[in-house]
Amino acid sequence: MTRSAPVEATTRALWDGQTSSHGALSATVPQSLEAARAGVRLAAALVHWFVSGAVVRTP
Repeated sequence: MTRSAPVEATTRALWDGQTSSHGALSATVPQSLEAARAGVRLAAALVHWFVSGAVVRTP
């Protein structure tokens, strides 16, 4: 497993699980309140990781 695997997995879970927010080429799945809340938590974690410097972009 690479060091970026947790970031990639979290990003993928957010992107795949929030099709009603991000759109898709096919029909989206209805979003439950709990799924929306989970998406907010994942997004907040990703933002925190980048803002805190725990995750940085490499060239």
